[in-house]
Amino acid sequence: MKKLSLSQIAGMSCMIFAIFFGAGNMIFPPSMGQQAGTNAPIALLGFVLSDVGIAVAGVLAVVLAGTSMYELASRISPRFAKILSLTVYLCIGPLFALPRCGSVSFEIGIIPFLDGFDPKLASFLFTFAFFGITLLLSLRKGKVVDIVGKVLTPILLLCILTLFIGVIVSPLGEVGVPRGDYQSIPFFKGVIEGYLALDGFAGLVFAILIVHSLKAFQISEHKQVVKYTIICTSIAAVLLIAVYTILLIIGIQTSSMELFANGGNLLTYVTNTLFGKTGNLILALTVTLACLTTSIGLSTSFSDYLCNEYPKLSYLPTLIGVCLFSFIIANVGLNQLIVIVQPLLVTIYPIVTILALVSLLTPYLKEHTANAMKCGMLFVLPFSFMDGMKTAHINIPFFSDLMKNMPLFSVGLGWLLPAIIGCTLGYFLHYRGNKRTLPR
Repeated sequence: MKKLSLSQIAGMSCMIFAIFFGAGNMIFPPSMGQQAGTNAPIALLGFVLSDVGIAVAGVLAVVLAGTSMYELASRISPRFAKILSLTVYLCIGPLFALPRCGSVSFEIGIIPFLDGFDPKLASFLFTFAFFGITLLLSLRKGKVVDIVGKVLTPILLLCILTLFIGVIVSPLGEVGVPRGDYQSIPFFKGVIEGYLALDGFAGLVFAILIVHSLKAFQISEHKQVVKYTIICTSIAAVLLIAVYTILLIIGIQTSSMELFANGGNLLTYVTNTLFGKTGNLILALTVTLACLTTSIGLSTSFSDYLCNEYPKLSYLPTLIGVCLFSFIIANVGLNQLIVIVQPLLVTIYPIVTILALVSLLTPYLKEHTANAMKCGMLFVLPFSFMDGMKTAHINIPFFSDLMKNMPLFSVGLGWLLPAIIGCTLGYFLHYRGNKRTLPR
């Protein structure tokens, strides 16, 4: 039976960490640290529970069920699985997340260096290079671990460690008092923000890349795939938590200052204060690497998905098409698409979360799993739809007023209680139905 070496496990773990750790994951913890102040550790605990927890649950749910999100969702119905898989892959692929990787790395990493250069031309040139590099580094699926895990990730971690050492050696300020909800409900506020990071999508999507990377190491037996996925994903989760903690500490040291508009502005201030112009270079490299590793993971996973779904497609032309489309969207239509895609993501994210979490309970729910999922979906859909409408700033008079009275609706979690009720009801209805059909 084939086994992975320690070096291969380290490379796999670093790859999983890097494809999950995008620019958004880098920007939020410093902002949370500044707002939470002395309550930052409690807030981080809540954030990790919902962000890292749901992401890991997504990976494990897919791998335990088979090799793809389709296999996971097909427990409900093949048609539902096809529609959900395509929607999720498109949204966090070339319609939204992929082009956003290019545009965010440009906005945070490159704009400070333009100095009068035409921003539109600069964006065109940078994103062309960004997606060109994504394409080149994604050509050989079996080499993603070597490229991302053993080359790009160590550089990314070194940049983050440099920032951390800077704030330890030259502290920026004293720890301030918590602000807003971080004062009264820091843990719950962290949970909400971690949920709203929407990393559960990434868990479901990146699972296919993890499986294929293991197969490149001749790990193909299902038990072995599950075993090494658990090991490598757990190590990646520890790395994520460690990096979140470092970024949180950076933010905490600005908690007595005036609030920054976002984590990107905070990091720009910190790097400039500590390292001057060199700090801008460190931040640019860090953000670009964070976006690039995620871009490689997304483009590879989406191309794999299309090739598996439509066997007539081959990997290389599909990958080229994905990168080219993402490049175009990043330059001409991203802002318009965000208006449509974000409400859609908010609508389907509860469904994806239920799929992942209920699937992990299969050993306990057994043959009742599918029914618990179906009933949970029926209860959740109206509430997740209204969450999406709220994100789109669309008011439906009677229903909007009704939903406002639901627990947690104001923070985007109005679906949670109906989900618990629906899944529980589905389980017991199926359980009782089975008991009635047993021979006496």
